[in-house]
Amino acid sequence: MSRLATSILKRDQMVERMAAHPLSLSLGAVIVFAQAAIYVCEIANIPFGTMLALNLSEPNPGGLLFAFTHYAPLAGDELGSGFSAMDFLVSVTLFLVCGLSLLSSGPAVEHYYGTRKTAAAFVLCMIGHASIAAALPYKYAFSTLSFATFLIVTSLLVQLERRETRVETQNDFRMALLFAAVVLATMSAAFREHGSYDSLLAAVAVGPAFAVVGFVLNWKLQMRAVRLKGQGKVGNLYFVEEIDLLTRNEIQDRMDRLLEKIATHGMDSLDAEDQRFLKSASRRLKPSETEEPTR
Repeated sequence: MSRLATSILKRDQMVERMAAHPLSLSLGAVIVFAQAAIYVCEIANIPFGTMLALNLSEPNPGGLLFAFTHYAPLAGDELGSGFSAMDFLVSVTLFLVCGLSLLSSGPAVEHYYGTRKTAAAFVLCMIGHASIAAALPYKYAFSTLSFATFLIVTSLLVQLERRETRVETQNDFRMALLFAAVVLATMSAAFREHGSYDSLLAAVAVGPAFAVVGFVLNWKLQMRAVRLKGQGKVGNLYFVEEIDLLTRNEIQDRMDRLLEKIATHGMDSLDAEDQRFLKSASRRLKPSETEEPTR
């Protein structure tokens, strides 16, 4: 565990991660500052958590920032309604689960999908979380738990695809975080009075569902790109064009057969793969012909 924490929090690696994975680190920083402000206000009996939580029955501008709060609205929902120690404990636990998920899984997912796709996934997770919360009786939504579980499940799927045994410790830690998220959502919804906790169950349902759908969709798009281009990468597998594996004589023989086919049946007789091969073969054979010494 200490080795895992050291690998995550090394000073030189933090700078490298900030440059390579800006979304994960910047999102984590925003959550830290937002959470600190919420704690200060809540302890002073100002329901800042309520102001930033998304209440779809009574929408407010601050609700648009619901992804950055991990403090459940207090039972009174009004100024001076009182500080709840148990809500504070739940919020700290929720904050730690989401923060550790961003640190441990965010860079891996951002490296796999890219910053833009990961940012789009964040927006979709928040929309999905809010949509399901709208169907619940209290219509509250708060926390980045849906995105955190999305990151955890996606990182596990990526490692499962790569089958790297050297990251088993990280995978165990991510599984523990996912288990903690599910237990926290279930226990808080069951034993805390405020109905806003029910939205945490929606969060742990949305995140993994989007992770699986997004992973499969991305895999299919990569396979489609490989079929169109004849080369590319799907997961950790690299595909190259067939022409790169053939000798010059083999390329010339197949090209002659294709030209004969065109002469007999016309250009429309070639399928997409034959046309791609003919185009690539022309580019490859042309340099060989021009390299002949001139007299």
